Amino acid sequence: MYRSVFWVIIVFLFGTCVDPYEVETAGENRILTVEGFITTVPKAHVIRLSFTKPFGPEATGPNPGIITAKVYLKDNLGNTEILNVKAPRDNFDNVRGFYETSEDFAAVVGRTYTLHVELQDGKRFQSFPELVSPVPEVDSLTYRAVRSASADPLNDEVGVELLAHFQDPENEKNNYYWKPLESDFVIVAEPQLHRNVKDCCEVCYHREMPFPLNVNTVSDIDFNGLYQRRVIAYVQDNGVRFKDTYRLDVQHLSVSDEAHRFLKLVSQQTNLTGSVFDPPPANIRGNMINIDDPDEQVLGYFFASDERFLRTYIQKSKLEFVRIPATIIPFDCQEYLDPDGKNQDPRIGYIPPPLPLDPPDDWNPPSD
Repeated sequence: MYRSVFWVIIVFLFGTCVDPYEVETAGENRILTVEGFITTVPKAHVIRLSFTKPFGPEATGPNPGIITAKVYLKDNLGNTEILNVKAPRDNFDNVRGFYETSEDFAAVVGRTYTLHVELQDGKRFQSFPELVSPVPEVDSLTYRAVRSASADPLNDEVGVELLAHFQDPENEKNNYYWKPLESDFVIVAEPQLHRNVKDCCEVCYHREMPFPLNVNTVSDIDFNGLYQRRVIAYVQDNGVRFKDTYRLDVQHLSVSDEAHRFLKLVSQQTNLTGSVFDPPPANIRGNMINIDDPDEQVLGYFFASDERFLRTYIQKSKLEFVRIPATIIPFDCQEYLDPDGKNQDPRIGYIPPPLPLDPPDDWNPPSD
């Protein structure tokens, strides 16, 4: 028997890092894994297809992506959208199997969407239809610094919570999912403290996935029709992120009842601590099936959402407190990803890129 490691939701798509979800498989059978979703915002939406691989020393890195499948979407009106396989970003991009819609594709509220996958060996898979329900508008965003107990008894964990203020509709079932996106922040370095004092540079800009990456989903069953002031994201202060300004981007999404249950189970299972109070392990079933063999196991979930893009600038000057002491970066901030060449791999010619000195073109923090 082999065991296959399946990352239920990858960073690129669902926006969360999770512990491996191990699945029993027979022999050398590979299991199809489907990850991704579409929204009502016009853009190139991404779906990833991969196979699980046997558990063992050779099972390193991401699951092998599938690049020869035929992938398309169909709505309840009969419209079809073909997804094309995405080329690697560079020579070092070993994550394959991404399929994209056209850049102007957008789901429509009130319609249902079904994902179809046809593999080179003739197997055909499809999702159950996913309904796009409207998501309420967010009136405003606020943030606050918070402390919590940590594994270190001498130091609390410090971080920042993002809160959304919105009206949940009355007499209507709503499920929400908040997905953090890659976010930019100011890197503040102290190059004058380097053993060989450097004249440059103190301020750069860096993009990252906010940490920790949690699956944040909720149903309005306990607050139907009530005005919400709800925490939708959390970013841990590592001593670097909040030395100046952190621009946090989040997707505010509606999800179906089935997608909400799937995401909630994923959240529960990936936050197990091993205590007696943990919920029992669950069989997390997705919504993809083999048309010709419904008993075949398929992993992952495809869903369709109404989306609102949310952005806020978290400024150190407006936080009640930050982590103390801050992390010292005693070198040129451009070398943050490769201090003194320590992260280079000459065997394959890989050199981490320097951080930019200029902010993103759309960088526009409040002046007050």
